[in-house]
Amino acid sequence: MSVKNSYIPHVFGQIGYLITESFRGWKQHFTVIAPSLMTVFLCSLLLSGSLVGLLGMFRATKMERSLYTAEVFLKEPLSPDSLAQLALRLQSIKQIDSVEYVSPETALRDFKEQFSGEMLALVSGNPLPPSFRLSLRPRYQTLHSFHEVHGILLREYDFDAVQSPLSWVERVDAWKSTLFFWFPCISVLMFFTVALIIRNAVKLSLFSRKLLVENMKYAGGSSFFIGFPFVLEGVMLGFLGSTAASVVALFLIGFLQEQMPVLIPFTGGFGTILFLQMLLVTLFSAFSSFSSVRGFLRRHDREY
Repeated sequence: MSVKNSYIPHVFGQIGYLITESFRGWKQHFTVIAPSLMTVFLCSLLLSGSLVGLLGMFRATKMERSLYTAEVFLKEPLSPDSLAQLALRLQSIKQIDSVEYVSPETALRDFKEQFSGEMLALVSGNPLPPSFRLSLRPRYQTLHSFHEVHGILLREYDFDAVQSPLSWVERVDAWKSTLFFWFPCISVLMFFTVALIIRNAVKLSLFSRKLLVENMKYAGGSSFFIGFPFVLEGVMLGFLGSTAASVVALFLIGFLQEQMPVLIPFTGGFGTILFLQMLLVTLFSAFSSFSSVRGFLRRHDREY
């Protein structure tokens, strides 16, 4: 029982020594570590920007669905039977999900809610025509289907005008695929860059203390006892760099939201993304450091 009780403080004493050795190594080799730390910070900052941008893209894609609508204006008021028949014809188009009739009175009320009533002050009566608002089924919310529906409405129906945000859908579709390609590519590239930088930093630290590692090996030190300080150095490198990048990204995104409130719906809740970035970079750092230390010790064992 006394042996067990004496073993626990001994283990904690070893861990404390290894942590102290890690900080001592940082202090002694800071001139080597500082450039790596700065590079990890910059890569993590780019990673934060790409992840927040990817989050904004997913939210923009959800909002894009509201663009797949069209409004067709009638040349003249129709009887209730004619309106019902026209609504059935429109509903028979396979891409159409819903058909909503908008009377002139409803159109006028909606116009006054969105715009100033003074815009109609010089016009007598109600100048707004009746119309139908159409929305596409979710499975047909694509640029190709939207073009098809727009063409059908122009060719096969005698409407006064067909109004749809087709040009906006074309613009969104043009840059959506590009951004969905580049944001993940940048994120993956930054992850591997951070892992490579930390791996090289740990290797430099190992080579600079090669004599110490050899002496510890000859003294019977275990792989855990020898490698722990170096792994912890790499973890600290990734954690500090990614944390600093998250703080800067937090400030920059907050500043952009204040200057351009229109970005808030696309960047809200980004704190979770920044925490995820910090966690992933730290885990990558731990794995990369452990891999580097294990490879170094294996090569050392083969040589000696």
